[in-house]
Amino acid sequence: MTHSREPSAVGPPPLDLAAEWRSMQRRLVEHIRAGTLCDLDPEPSEIEARAFTDPARLEAEREHVFRDVPLLVGFSGELARPGDRILFDAAGPPILVVRSEAGEVRAFLNLCPHRGSRLVHDCEPARRLVCPFHAWSFDLEGRLQGMPFARAFEGLAREGHGLVRVPAGEWGGMIFVRARPVGPGVEAEIDVVDFLGPAAPLFAALELGRLERVAQDVLPVASNWKLALDTFCEVYHVAVLHRDSLSRNLYPQVAIFDHYGLHHRYSGAGLDYQALLERPESEWPEMHYQAVHALFPNTTFAFTHALDGATPVVSMFQLFPGESVGEAITLATTYRRPGADAAPAEQVAAMHRTVLAIVGDEDYWIAREAWQSLVHAPPGFRLVLGRSETLLRRMHAELARRTGRASD
Repeated sequence: MTHSREPSAVGPPPLDLAAEWRSMQRRLVEHIRAGTLCDLDPEPSEIEARAFTDPARLEAEREHVFRDVPLLVGFSGELARPGDRILFDAAGPPILVVRSEAGEVRAFLNLCPHRGSRLVHDCEPARRLVCPFHAWSFDLEGRLQGMPFARAFEGLAREGHGLVRVPAGEWGGMIFVRARPVGPGVEAEIDVVDFLGPAAPLFAALELGRLERVAQDVLPVASNWKLALDTFCEVYHVAVLHRDSLSRNLYPQVAIFDHYGLHHRYSGAGLDYQALLERPESEWPEMHYQAVHALFPNTTFAFTHALDGATPVVSMFQLFPGESVGEAITLATTYRRPGADAAPAEQVAAMHRTVLAIVGDEDYWIAREAWQSLVHAPPGFRLVLGRSETLLRRMHAELARRTGRASD
């Protein structure tokens, strides 16, 4: 049983994904036939190298982006029943996300108010949260329920010593938290529909709450988090950097881009599009929806079967700042899609390992190399973003705006 709220009840209805996918296919076929290959910005742009190397910018991003912007922590299927929980540490403060007895999502600092111990260390479901230090216990609303040797705490108001709540929200199968505790000016509920904006009907149509998590790994990378994230947000590099991996199943440089306020989507064409080029649309074979979705500020999740041309998976990568401006942490998660044609879990797990090898050996290799070069760039050095790197331009502009660097 999944407790994801029906999108139509509290927000816009889902779009017709089949019609959307057919429209996307038409656009890709038109690019291939016309030789235009890709949607393009009106002109190239530039970005300062110090956007990636300046420690002051990193601290501004921690404060104004990773503390204030809703962050995706997972999908509703991962919190299917009361007591299910997710541990989310990557944004800075350790956060515990649970499904309450009433079926709502609740999030707290993973911190016992007695002596500051980490309250939860694993994701085993439990209807009571018990501290491993002194066995103080809390219910799924964060209320203090029990204290061994309670006489020692006579006079203590239990209602003032519950868990510290952080904002959380759920909609369309997506679960978000904000990494700043609830308090003056910080509401307990996140308006997910408002945050998703024009992307909400698309995300609702993807039925993300039905995804089944198969595997997750944490990948460190010796590079700035934005430099690593950029490798997931454009196709210009695929034919060169991934010539012996991803590009074997893809038309080089072919892509379409769609922008939804803060969020974005792009889709490329696999070699299976040859079958579409040779037939009228009425005879096109059925194909799985394929696209990469960029969720501001740090997440991409791809509906894809491009790796082997056969196994449909959802691959999600979430980038976070590390200890210094030149370090980053990645949460890499692979999900199985629902439906009669869903791949076996072991096959999806094999795809997860394949994806991680590509990202680590190719994308993150180049991110490390670029970082080592950028730290020695002369003052004022600027990088070029081509007309096909539209997502990078928009995402960096929004990050600069939120950190007060828009005029740099």
